[in-house]
Amino acid sequence: MSAPVLALLGLRCVGKSTLGAGLAERLGARFIDLDEELARREGRPDAGSLLREVGEARFREAERAALHEILAQARADAHAPATVLATGGGVVEDLTSRALLAGCACLWLDAPIEVLQARLRAAGAESRPALGGGDPAAELPDLARRRGGWYRELAHARLDLAGLGLG
Repeated sequence: MSAPVLALLGLRCVGKSTLGAGLAERLGARFIDLDEELARREGRPDAGSLLREVGEARFREAERAALHEILAQARADAHAPATVLATGGGVVEDLTSRALLAGCACLWLDAPIEVLQARLRAAGAESRPALGGGDPAAELPDLARRRGGWYRELAHARLDLAGLGLG
């Protein structure tokens, strides 16, 4: 039997990385941030710079490959600790990535768009570029509409993080 993987899903700035790191520590699990792992593998300072440099299609390909490797490694060792995986907000945009995530326990972290926009603006949008090239906070409503069904489909549970102050 392989070690379980808890994948955290949700839009940017909902708190996947912050909550994931704390949760992994409390559970004695390994924590992996997919965006950080992707940036490291691609030799970039962050996932946002990779997205800006290569475009969304190439970014999703690299994200899919990193996700596949991470999950394969997590499942290969039956004695490995559980893994908490903070995914990128758009990982659900890719059909193959959704299929990979379907084998995980998925938790959808959610918060109102206005809360996410405020967090994004407070954090600075430089490392989280807009997919359309404009204001990343302005595109959040469209991303929520486009991705919400996929989050709902994959998630075993939904957690509203509106008031937790996570960024």
